[in-house]
Amino acid sequence: MLRSSVSAGCSRLIALTLASALALIGPTAAAAGLDPETAEAKRKEVSAGLPSDPRMAAGKLRAAAQELGDPELFLEAADVLAQAAKEKRDLNLVAEAMPDAQTARDIAIYLADERNYDATDWHPVSRDRADALVSKADRVISEIQALEAEIEDERRRAEEEKARLAAGDEDEGKKKRERKPGTGLIAGGAAALVVGAAGIGLLGAGLAKGSSLQREADGLDLPMEQPRLDELDRMGAQANTFAYVGGALGAVGVGVGVALIVVGVKKRKQAGPSAEAMRLLPGGYVDRNGGGLSLQGRF
Repeated sequence: MLRSSVSAGCSRLIALTLASALALIGPTAAAAGLDPETAEAKRKEVSAGLPSDPRMAAGKLRAAAQELGDPELFLEAADVLAQAAKEKRDLNLVAEAMPDAQTARDIAIYLADERNYDATDWHPVSRDRADALVSKADRVISEIQALEAEIEDERRRAEEEKARLAAGDEDEGKKKRERKPGTGLIAGGAAALVVGAAGIGLLGAGLAKGSSLQREADGLDLPMEQPRLDELDRMGAQANTFAYVGGALGAVGVGVGVALIVVGVKKRKQAGPSAEAMRLLPGGYVDRNGGGLSLQGRF
């Protein structure tokens, strides 16, 4: 019997998302163990060839982070987006940075626990480094939240100044086109949902791998095939680890995405019928290859 288990939170998520998970991801890239030195070399390779566009750079970092389960790369992706948001005063970039930072924190917390760390040979960072990354991720999250509040305050004051000038201008003959409220929040929520969907896929891949290993283990002839059982046990622990990482990524992405969309839609409705042109409709689909998550909208 494999000595592997999935957290209660991941178990609840499995029933709702397994169909879409299998359609969203292929075979897991990291089939073997990972040590901090190898992960560091891969990080340098990824970071050396980043594009100048912050979204493209963050996307490349995020893809590598998902493949390796690496909190360092998730945090670097969040930092790239946060720095771009600070320079451009862009709330959409702020919203996109938060899920990466929260995912980095979740993985770091998991790896900082000695029991979790020793249960698998998946070690993208050392346990001491994982502990330090928890504090670093907390700091980055606080900075992102502060930046969001700062930009929102700037925009509020700018709108108030525009309103004051417009009220004092007697020659104003045309009504300025109304800015659609909630657009940035809804767009950021959609981006977070995409990240969450990728995490759900990683969760499904880990669970599918674990199930396959379990079936093989049940068919072994013991004690003659005890070495193979030990190997399957190690691989099962690793598959469980990737399921945890995927569950954390999926929970953060979906949770943040839904929250942002709900707030954005609420602001849109409060603005009145003229602002109702934007629509974002999440849904599912099923075909002969499996199922998936679909987003349809107009901005």
